[in-house]
Amino acid sequence: MLVSNLVNVKYLTGFTGSNAFLLANESGATLLTDGRYTEQAASECPELPLRIRPVDSTMLTLIIESLKAQKVSDCKIESESMTRGLWRDLVEGAKGEVNFLDSSGIVENLRAIKDDLELQNIRKSVAINEQIFLDTLRAFESDWSEQDFAENLEREIRGHGGDGFSFDPIVGAGPSSALPHYHTGEAIITDHAFALVDWGTSWQGYASDLTRMVAVADVPEEIKKIHAIVSDAKQAAMEVIRDGVQLREVDQAARQLIADAGYGERFNHGLGHGFGLEIHETPYMSPAFEGQLKAGMVITIEPGIYLPGMGGVRLEDDFLVTANGCEKLSSLPDDFLTL
Repeated sequence: MLVSNLVNVKYLTGFTGSNAFLLANESGATLLTDGRYTEQAASECPELPLRIRPVDSTMLTLIIESLKAQKVSDCKIESESMTRGLWRDLVEGAKGEVNFLDSSGIVENLRAIKDDLELQNIRKSVAINEQIFLDTLRAFESDWSEQDFAENLEREIRGHGGDGFSFDPIVGAGPSSALPHYHTGEAIITDHAFALVDWGTSWQGYASDLTRMVAVADVPEEIKKIHAIVSDAKQAAMEVIRDGVQLREVDQAARQLIADAGYGERFNHGLGHGFGLEIHETPYMSPAFEGQLKAGMVITIEPGIYLPGMGGVRLEDDFLVTANGCEKLSSLPDDFLTL
């Protein structure tokens, strides 16, 4: 198998360079990279055989030469991440000597089940993520824009030794909170009664992902109403999580509660997703995805209701799936947090 997705290469080897392929078979693996990373590869994965691209050659040539040197006749490729251009060049370069076979999700499914070290990093990421949010609330000043709030979050992450954000944060004040993937802007937060904050920390490469609502002034009654519904929906989903449960069943637990409250059409995204080295990983809980939760998966649960022109509410927490239920990794209260 030719592993071309750099996140998958990192997961399997520990190598963090920006140019690498991993050629893996039943007896082992070989890392292919270029001369910039000779020492880095030797340091990060010292026991892994290494082939370095000469400066007067290309990675494509190195891949083909490596396949031929190992007398490979059939080679799986990562169909969902490899570009059509690279696939075409591989086929042309192999000149019929190698048969390239589609594969999907082989490494991603391994990544979905976290080991002890990964869980340790994720727990630390979640803990920092909560702390930097509370620190930012305490530091808040009345003239802050959405962007000011986001920038303070990042300063706090760096101050706690984190790598930075695990994704671009969302700070949406007032009506902007009704846009699930709003781009944080220059709106002054105190010009509105409330705001939605969706933020995540990266620690040792591992993500966290939380969403909470903050109150500036008296929150409109309709927003308070949907906030209570969203909180109940999150709880309903949490009670369903366990090893072996269908992804759609978890999604439906929250979605049905929101629909029964009359806001079904205002919950317009999936309930949650796995995360780890990337902020969005398998599994995905939505009506569109089949599959089951398995013990060792780490997921978000993030129901939301969005009222155009008024505002939206989303509450998001991080969970570890266990044999008989789940462990809630985050601890912030669902209540509106006051600025």
